[in-house]
Formats: sequence, structure tokens, C-alpha cells
Amino acid sequence: MIRSVATICILFLFTGNLVAQYVWPVATSPALSANFGELRSNHFHMGLDARTEQRENLAVKSIDNGFISRVKIESWGFGRAIYIDHPNGVTSLYAHLNDFYPEFEQWVKEQQYKIKSWAVDISVPPNLFKVTKGQTIAYSGNTGGSMGPHLHFELRDTKTETVLNPLVHGFVIKDNISPDILHLAWYDRCESIYEQTPNYISLKKINGVYTTSSITIVNTDKVSFGITAFDKYTGSTNKNGIYKAQLIVDGKQNCSFILDSIGYDKTRLLNAHIDYKTKAGGGPYIQLLTKLPGNTGDFYKGENGTLELNDTSVREIEILVSDPENNVARIKFKIRSADKLKNHSEKAGLRFDPEKVNVFENDKVSFFLPPYIIYDYFNFIYKESKDVSGNIVYSLHNTTVPLNSYFKVNIKDDSFTDPQKVVMKRYSGSKKDFVKTEFLNGTYSASFREFGNFILVEDTLPPTISAITKTAAGLSFHIKDNTEELQNFNAYINGKWVRFSNDKQRAFIYKFDENCPAGENELTIYVEDLAGNKAEKKVVFKR
Repeated sequence: MIRSVATICILFLFTGNLVAQYVWPVATSPALSANFGELRSNHFHMGLDARTEQRENLAVKSIDNGFISRVKIESWGFGRAIYIDHPNGVTSLYAHLNDFYPEFEQWVKEQQYKIKSWAVDISVPPNLFKVTKGQTIAYSGNTGGSMGPHLHFELRDTKTETVLNPLVHGFVIKDNISPDILHLAWYDRCESIYEQTPNYISLKKINGVYTTSSITIVNTDKVSFGITAFDKYTGSTNKNGIYKAQLIVDGKQNCSFILDSIGYDKTRLLNAHIDYKTKAGGGPYIQLLTKLPGNTGDFYKGENGTLELNDTSVREIEILVSDPENNVARIKFKIRSADKLKNHSEKAGLRFDPEKVNVFENDKVSFFLPPYIIYDYFNFIYKESKDVSGNIVYSLHNTTVPLNSYFKVNIKDDSFTDPQKVVMKRYSGSKKDFVKTEFLNGTYSASFREFGNFILVEDTLPPTISAITKTAAGLSFHIKDNTEELQNFNAYINGKWVRFSNDKQRAFIYKFDENCPAGENELTIYVEDLAGNKAEKKVVFKR
């Protein structure tokens, strides 16, 4: 099935494996390494990852007539990206690019020099750069958050910027293979999803249907379900995300989810769509067939997916897992409650509920969570300890409970000599974040989007700038800082600002251009970290 966001009927033409009103966005045969809605860390994958045969610099093509409306360049994320507005009301996005086509590349360079920044996010005046269907607009690469050469491609509703699933909005990859189901689990909905582990139900496949050996008996009167599943398409062994799942109870549809369109303001709701605790603990992705109470997304339909077992009657359950071409995998099983149910007792800790404002405060630490920043209730745990350096560590619960947005942590401390140099560090395992603090009336404040361990650090160490490497093509160097975050960076040749790139925050690289004349030149580098510590380096070189 193909649905267009345009309000007019469009005839679709066959091109190899692709059935579309659009041109395939890269100069290869249509093939995917990831699809829309695939499960990623803290977000849904919001487009298609088109294979580029593990190569870079393949021609990237505009899928239709239109004009370039936006350009974005950043160290992570999309890397180098182009946005094109089309007459039918959609915007196409092409990311992880290398060079843009020459005329546009030159214009972007002029804007970077004008605002003196390599990283940019610029709205391009309408119709300044018109493009035609199939025109080469850039060359594929591996820039930004890409872990290997490919093209990340998106379709968006131009007015709302909601991201559309391309495989149901103008693109189809030939597919006659049903999804695969790896795990089925049930959850006790008398308890928080964060204070239990999944109860797996063994599956076997008989005549194409997944089923169980016997009736599943549960020790609660309120259950929900979750599945681990993936999709494949014809001619590929790649494991992609699923499109749709439906829960049917006693022949009637109870709950379903469909990954048809997602706004970037909702993509973090992936953490409400999965068993986050199990995944954070190294387990599989389990997609929930229930809408958690703090989930404000709209991709769940029908009832909330929680099944009440009022007696020991047997209930017949069917779960359908579908792809965009309506290939379906089925699970059929029976369930009932046990004769004797589990005693659900109160757990230790301060209970936080998703629909409420939740506050924690003692004589050292305080914070509050607005409604719907958490997805299910849990009992908050607070601890204090010291690290090997003698710093007080404030443990605010743990990272098995996800947060939907930032919250401000406030720590009282009068032991630092220079409050302007204090940063707050959050860590859990090997992951760590540093944020510059605000200081007021003896309290340091900083905002984070995860629980974990928090300490205050007085940072007086300036960044270090490595030796400069010069080649025939240009200059490069590295910058290191103990907080791993830089606040300001600028470089000048003979007193004039020059454009150093910093893809993936690895090396700062300058490719010689008209701003560096032949002969002897002086390079000056200025850098500042989160705490305001500054470093400067001057080098004379000859081109």
C-alpha cells in the first residue's frame, strides 16, 4: 500500500525494486541498512538509511523538483545535511553528506565566513537554489553521527515538520517476507515497569504461526505484553524495525501501535515504547503493547493494552506484527490468572508518579520533575558517597528509569574558591556529562536528562592544543579538555578568521583556500572550555 501526503492522485512507476513517485535519493540500487521507526538509543530512527555500497562520494539526488530550504552542518547528528522543499507539501532531508554541489557549496562557505562559524543551521531563501527531479545535490559520506558510509534520508511534512515513514509515503522496497518474532513477554501491571523483569513466554512456530505449548498462568490479575521482533525485505538479510503491532483479546482489538509518522519532539518517547530497564541492563529491545501512563505520544491506538483478568477464565490472545506491505506474523496463545495471586507490597523509597509534579529535597540536594517527564511510577532512591578523590557523590536513583526532558539539579556547597569555575559532572558506568553551573545563594544548578551520580568539580585547567600538522592540502590539530566540552573556538590566519571543520569532534581541519596566501603565514588559535578556562597558540608556517 502506498499513501501520498499530496491531496491529488499520483500514478506510480516501477523502477527496479522501487515503486515510487520519487527518484531513489542516491546513485545505487535501492537498498536499506535501516528503516523508519527502528529502535535506537533514546530515539526512534527517523528515516531510511540508504546503502552506498560501503563507499563515499556517490551522487545524492533530489527526489523531486523543489528548492533547497535549509542547510545544517554539525560535528555529530546529521553532519552535513540539505533540506529540500517540494511542491506537494513535503520536505526531503539528506544527511551525512560530503561536499554539496559546487554552486551551493560555495554559497554555504560564504555564509560560514560571514558568521565566522563552521557549524551552521541556516534557512536558505526560497527559490535561491532551485533543483530538479534527479539532480545531483551533494555526494554521500560518513559525516556527523554516522558510523559508516551511507545516506540518511527523511521525508517531512513541510508545515508541521512531522517526519513521515517513507515506505508508506511514496517509496516501496519490494517485500514479501513477514516479520520475525524472537521474544514474547508479559508484565505485572500491578507494579511499575521499572520495578520488575519481563516474564518470557516460550514460543514455537507451527504452520507459520507462533504459539505456546500450554496455557500461560500468571500470578496477577492485571497484565500487559511486549515483543521483540524485526522485519526483513526481499533480497536482504538486514534486520530492520517493525511497522505495526496489534493486540487482539478474545477476538476484539485492544491496542495497537503504528510507526507511520513521528515528530522530533516525540522521538524520545521511544523510551516509553520499550522495556527501558531491560535494555539498559544489556537485554533485548522489547516493544510494549501497552501505553504507559506517562507516554504522551499518539502512535498507540485503541485501549491502553492492559488486560484485567478478573477470574481464572482462559483468555485467547492474538498479536499481529506487520510491515508496510502488510506481510504479517502472528502469535496465538491462551492466558489466565492463577488460583492464588501475588501479594503486591509497597516498596521502599519516595514514590514518583508520571502525572504529578515530583519533588525531592534535603539539606544538600534538590530537584523537581514536571508532569510527564517520567513514564511510569517508581520509588526514588537517594544515596551519598565519596569517590577516590574525596568528592561527595550524590546518587539520584539510577539510569534504569528514563526521563523525557531535562530537569535541574541543585547542589548546596560552600567549599569552592571560585564559583565561576565550577561544573557539574553526571556519570553512570563509563558515560559522563559535564555542564556549566549557575551559582546563586550558595547553590550550584545545572540541567540534565538522565539520573545517575552527580558531583561538583572546580575546573581550573585550560584546554590543551596539540602540535599543528601541515600537509599540502591544509592544517590540522587536536584539542583536549578535562571536561570534554568546549564553549568557544576560533582560528585566524594573519588576523583573518578561517574555517576549521570539526567532524565527529576528532580533529580540527582547515583546507587551504584563498584566505591563506602562498609564503609565510601566522596561525592563531583561541579556545575556551565550559568553565571559561582559555588557551591560545600561535604558529608560523609556510605554504
